[in-house]
Amino acid sequence: MDHFNLLLACVLASTTGFLTHTLYFINGFHDTSALRIILVHFTTYLCLTAYSITQVGVISGLVISTAVTLSYLATLFTSIVTYRLFFHPLRHIPGPFVAKVTKLYGPYTARNGQMHLEQTKLFKKYGKLVRIAPNEVFILSVDGIQKIHARDSGCRKLHGGLYDVIHFRGAHNLNSVLTREEHGPRRKIWERAFTTKALAIHEPKTREVCHRWLAKIASFDGRPINTSLFSLLIPFDHMGKVGFSHEFKSIEAGEENRMLHLLETLFGQFGRTGELSWPLSIAKDLNLGRESAEFDRLTMEMADRRASEEDNNKGDILQHFLDDMRSEKPIAFFNKNIFYSDSALVLIGATDTIGVVLSYLFYHLARHHEYQDLLNSHIKKAYGETIPGEFTDRDLSRIPLLDAIINETMRLDNPVANNGPRLTPPEGIIVDGIHIPGGVAVRVPGYALHRSEEFYLAPSEFKPERWLDQTELVKDREAFIPWLVGPNNCVGKRMGMTVVRLILAYTVYNYTWDFAPGEDGRRIYSESRDNLISKAGPFKACFTPRAGRPTVVQDSDEWKAVKT
Repeated sequence: MDHFNLLLACVLASTTGFLTHTLYFINGFHDTSALRIILVHFTTYLCLTAYSITQVGVISGLVISTAVTLSYLATLFTSIVTYRLFFHPLRHIPGPFVAKVTKLYGPYTARNGQMHLEQTKLFKKYGKLVRIAPNEVFILSVDGIQKIHARDSGCRKLHGGLYDVIHFRGAHNLNSVLTREEHGPRRKIWERAFTTKALAIHEPKTREVCHRWLAKIASFDGRPINTSLFSLLIPFDHMGKVGFSHEFKSIEAGEENRMLHLLETLFGQFGRTGELSWPLSIAKDLNLGRESAEFDRLTMEMADRRASEEDNNKGDILQHFLDDMRSEKPIAFFNKNIFYSDSALVLIGATDTIGVVLSYLFYHLARHHEYQDLLNSHIKKAYGETIPGEFTDRDLSRIPLLDAIINETMRLDNPVANNGPRLTPPEGIIVDGIHIPGGVAVRVPGYALHRSEEFYLAPSEFKPERWLDQTELVKDREAFIPWLVGPNNCVGKRMGMTVVRLILAYTVYNYTWDFAPGEDGRRIYSESRDNLISKAGPFKACFTPRAGRPTVVQDSDEWKAVKT
């Protein structure tokens, strides 16, 4: 091929690159097609190389195919960058220069595992609306909460990014399901597991886990306890009992079992990629990741074991899934993959979220020790009020200080730091007078919202009284969304509050705790990670029995027999 023909081929390739962007990439959501796009381009290059070699030989053929391919790619990416900087509908939204050009800015913000802190800094620099990616906007606004999450919002999860790639063999769980048409019926089945009647069945199991935790504290005999670790083990064991009628016994073991380890590892992958969805889509399409496959296998085994048990009236969460799946006309659980996907969510949703709240509760009450004694004085009246020698959630829910301490902890250290993305409707949305075009991924990050001076006085300080008598410390209560709002709010929030109330009440009633020797409280934040759901760093505390409280280590089976 002479120089003229090579130049002509490169011009045609450049034109193709420009057209590929303007006719294909510029339109729609393509993250879930990432593997196919790569394969098409790679195959095209191989075919072009093979053809060129047959025409002009190996060396010249490679030179020609490479020159043509580079011309195509150079024009394609030049067109993409030019459009994103100067012609994109979001060009008027401020944000980091690199974020306007590429979504790889996301992994950069996650380089230390603390993406939520990096993004909070961006709001201070750029204002309420920040263009965090070429087609994504983070919003720090109460109006934004309503426009994105309210029942009448036109924003949807479909093609928003992350949710599109979170599925089990094509079946999305309740949290990641993409359309409201599918979400509504699935939500109805989940809600059956959290009715007042269902919660009454769950609560004795919660109290049993509380006593196992107390027995574990006693077994340490004042030695340091990594409360962040046990804050995960407690809800994990709880969901084994309440969700699957299964005993993990990880509190007794004092360490993560294999499933919990895998769960933590998988969420770590989301954190390290900065929630970049196309690499995750490629990994899922190629079935990469032995740990992901192992977690899926173990979840399937647990779900199948529960489904095969003869007692079909256990009252656990999976019973409600099975009842619908086995009915003549299921409304949501149409196949086993949906059953497996939501079974995994039972463990995921109620372990890490409750775990992070408990982690920071132990930390804040150790740092602000005065609240331990104050809370103890308030909960004494609830001890044995309904059940002799026990607390009940009904009695504890009437103690404002208890909920105020929990709410303040969730405000400061929101379990879901960023919330999930939603795609704006074709007509777009208007937030605080600013128009955000259609087809844009938007979200309101809870961590930054809860620590904003616009909505809270002294936002970085632990002040439970802001939820009691000092209401001036809260400028706008609608800016408090630990459980999210709208039709996608946390379906298990009542049970979550029950678990946290009971664990905290039993612990405060029986023990006081302080920083362990050598513990300065820094690692719980410096080693925290934003992995879709936050994970606290380690925090060690020493527990001391309150005067008059028993210190005997009770075996949980013995305790259960006595209570029965």
